[in-house]
Amino acid sequence: MGGSRASGATPPERVTARGNAEARAGLAEVRAGLQGYADRGVFRGLAERPARGGRLQFSFGWLAPDPFTLLYDPAAGTLTFRDLLPNVGSRTPLAAALRKFIQGRTSPALPPHRRIDPRRAGVRCSIRRGALTVEVLAKPSQHGYGVNRAVNLVNELFVHLQTYHPEYMWENFDAPQE
Repeated sequence: MGGSRASGATPPERVTARGNAEARAGLAEVRAGLQGYADRGVFRGLAERPARGGRLQFSFGWLAPDPFTLLYDPAAGTLTFRDLLPNVGSRTPLAAALRKFIQGRTSPALPPHRRIDPRRAGVRCSIRRGALTVEVLAKPSQHGYGVNRAVNLVNELFVHLQTYHPEYMWENFDAPQE
């Protein structure tokens, strides 16, 4: 009733209830997309909770021993895997290779099922305090596409690391050395 919340966060239900229909539809698409992965057994233990600024935080078990966290901002259409990869120095050959790989996912040379179509979503990555963050920016009415591309991007990133940088996977994710 007009008062501010101590945490500074607005409950996502209130944001989406008074937000535009597009944000509500985007949120429904993201929830359905992630639930679809959980229903098929790709994710384990999918959970959702409010985060700051009207965002939602989804956590789930997947490719690594620790749970993944995906932050979704319905208003901006961003799907962010914050601190996805630990121990990545910003000026290392590994960082350069990861940036090139991630940006390469928008290349028209890739088949459509593996490509991030720049007309529908963008992708960026950053390294802060030695951890790589990956963000997919879904265009309006493309949030379902964005969640699919974000999940596929992370999966392809882990396959790429296992293939071309196995020592990184051994050291940071206890991947088998086979």
